Parts: sequence; C-alpha cells; structure tokens
Amino acid sequence: MKTHDVLVAGAGAAGLVAALAAAERGARVLLLDSGQPSTFATSGGLFSAPGTRWQREAGIEDSPDLFIQDVRAKNGDTVPDLLLRTVAEGAAATAEFIDGPAGVKLHLHTTTNWPGHAVKRLHATAGESGAEFNTLLRDALARFSTITFEDGAEVTALLPGITGATFTRDGATHHAEAGATILATGGYGGAPDLLARFAPPARHAVHAGGAGSTGFGVRVAAELGAEMQCMDAYQGQPHVSPHLIGTVRPRYGASLPALGSVMVNREGRRFCAEDMGPSEMTGVLLSQPGGRAMEIWDEHAQQAAQAGGPFRRAVELGAMRRFETVAAIAAHFSLPEAVLAETLAHAVACAKGEATDPFGRRNWKAPIAAPFHAAEITGALAHTQGGARVDQAARVLRPDGTAIPRLFAAGGVACGISGTGTAGYIPGNGLAQSFVLGFLAGRAAAGA
Repeated sequence: MKTHDVLVAGAGAAGLVAALAAAERGARVLLLDSGQPSTFATSGGLFSAPGTRWQREAGIEDSPDLFIQDVRAKNGDTVPDLLLRTVAEGAAATAEFIDGPAGVKLHLHTTTNWPGHAVKRLHATAGESGAEFNTLLRDALARFSTITFEDGAEVTALLPGITGATFTRDGATHHAEAGATILATGGYGGAPDLLARFAPPARHAVHAGGAGSTGFGVRVAAELGAEMQCMDAYQGQPHVSPHLIGTVRPRYGASLPALGSVMVNREGRRFCAEDMGPSEMTGVLLSQPGGRAMEIWDEHAQQAAQAGGPFRRAVELGAMRRFETVAAIAAHFSLPEAVLAETLAHAVACAKGEATDPFGRRNWKAPIAAPFHAAEITGALAHTQGGARVDQAARVLRPDGTAIPRLFAAGGVACGISGTGTAGYIPGNGLAQSFVLGFLAGRAAAGA
C-alpha cells in the first residue's frame, strides 16, 4: 500500500502551492526539498493575475483575454496556446486559494507600471518580497495535518513506474511511495551543461536565481519521454550587482526605470531605452564594456522603490551610494565627468519633452534631479523558462499528446509562458505559471 497520495519534489513557489492544494483536497502529501535556496525566495515575489477581486476593488478592468493579448504582443505565437490559456484563466482562482485556504494575504501592487502589462495586475504579500512570500507559504503548510514536509531531503530519482521517489537526507538514502508525483524542483539556471546546450547566451551571465535550480526535474521529465518546449527561453535580470556582499548578491529590482532611473556605461553614455523589458535589456547591458553599467536614480525613486523586498534588502546591505552632485558620481565610478553631465542633462531634457531620445524611451517619470543614488549593475540570469509540455491539469505530456501516468510538473520544470529566447518574458509571469500550474497539479494529483 502506498504511504502517500502525492509526492511533491521541490518546495519553491510551485511545490508549496501544489502541496497545499493537494492537502486541501484531502490528499496525504509528502513534500521533499533539498534545502537549497529557491528562485522564489530570491525573487521580488510579484505574480501576474488578471481579473482578480483586488483589481476590481481598485477599479481596474482586466481579463484573461487581455492578459493573453499582452503576452502575445510580447512574444508572438511562440507560447503554447493551451498553456497560456490555462495560466491566464487559472490565475485569479489560484490567487483566491493562496489568500483563502492557504491563509497568505495578498494585495495588488500599485507602485509601478510594469513593462508588458496593459494594466496593473501584479499581486504580492505585504512586503512585496519573495523571501517573505516563501516564508508565509512554508508557514501555511502547518494548516494541513496531512502534509509531511521533509526539508533537507534531496530527491535523486523516481521509483520505477513513477510510484514515488528516492531521496537522501543526513547522508542516508530513503524511498517513499506515492500515487502521483509532482516535479517542482526548479529550472536549469544553475546547470552549465544545460545552459550551454539550450540557452548559450545565458551561460556566462551571473546566476541570480536559487542554488536549487540544478535542472534535476527537467532531466527526469526528458528521460521519461516528455516533450520539452521553449528550451532556449529564460528571464534576464539587468538590475543586479556584480559584487557579492558577504554571500548575498544585491538585486535592485526592475522598478527603477519606471521611476525615472538612467543607465550609463563606462564611457558615461546611455546605451538603451531604460523602459524596455528587463529580460531583453540584460543582453544589451552585457554587450557594454566590461558587461557592466551604472544605474542612477533620484531621491523620489529611492523612496518609492523600497516597496520592493529585494530593493529594501539592497539598501540594508549598503549596496548603493548617495551623491549630491554629478561630479561625485563621476569620481566614484571613474566616469568622464563632462560626458556624464551631458548625458544626464539630455535625459532631463527628454523627460521634460524638450528633446527626442535616440533610443526611443517613452516612460521617463519626472526628470532626474539631485540628490542622486547610484549603483554598478550587470546582466544576470534569473531563471530559465523552458521545460516539459503539460496539459490543463499540469500532467506531463509526450510528443504525441498522451500523458505520462502519475507525473505532473510545474514551475521551472514545466514550459513557461515567455515563448522562446529572452525577449518574451514579462515581469510576474514566471511566478504566475508556477502558482497556477502548482495549484492545478496539486488538485489533479490529489484525485489521481
């Protein structure tokens, strides 16, 4: 007799929601996690959800169809139709589950207009932090007595016939049987061989995602015959420090451009429209001298950006500096002062509508003004977006469209909704897929 109804491998965003959803349906759940930081825990904790009650309360009209339209406008027809429709139509119900039965209270993020979204549709916990969100969902596990959570338990293989898994903990090997298995161990951002094979442009970027993104679940799904889709897709993150502070790599978050920041290279010149999508901006930044740039913003942006958890953490770490003058910025970062002054003056003129931006930036917010804040940044790989093809219940599918029995996938193990390459990613859509597919997988696996 099987010991558990559902085995969930991985306790990131997808795995936590999957375990909670399965338990809410009465399943006996075994949740196994390696204990390594997840990409969820290092993220900004914002997820897309169209047509929610929080949007309606704010007077915002949104729908799954508008969300799909936004995604298609960004990445064309490269996202599988069924997957996109499943995420779009399941997001509001998933948000209600997180806020309701799971007991993790949500709100609508209203500070920033994010690129790629026609309306405000990003949701988060109070602190707008992935670390906080991760902790709250882990705490929510205690609400269900049928969940057994083994932290520090690394899944190493699935049992024959997908009847459970082998895992190691404290140096010992264990076997656990289950009626269904959900792979939610993350993507392959930390797997150099898979990056070199599927996403070569990302293989030299700093990996800013979780250390648990080893590609294990992706490899397992492929070996079991899953159809793998959009394997070259990934999210780039350009607002990341090239320097570690202790063991932490500060992240400034993608809200700064919408708050008026300006980016310059080592020559003191702008090199892109800062309001372009953050994922595709990553490659542009990495093409600059040394693969680095300086991001400069003002006091208003400094205060507004602290709504985001990663930015607040960067402030706590002292990862940026305050400057009273342009000359002080130039001296600190060894930039040519005259060129930097000319660059910022032209940016101010563009923001006032007195000049035309050669890069085509449209969103300037208010003209940047002293006192300034600035930090050195580089392009990073946040997480991969390619993975196993799944159906509307997150069951893993073969190339012929048949489901692999008792196997589900969500999060980085499953195909995302960014299409191919890096340009199709829209902020919040990675967590949207993780939460929705985790929710659907948990419910479906509970009835398997």
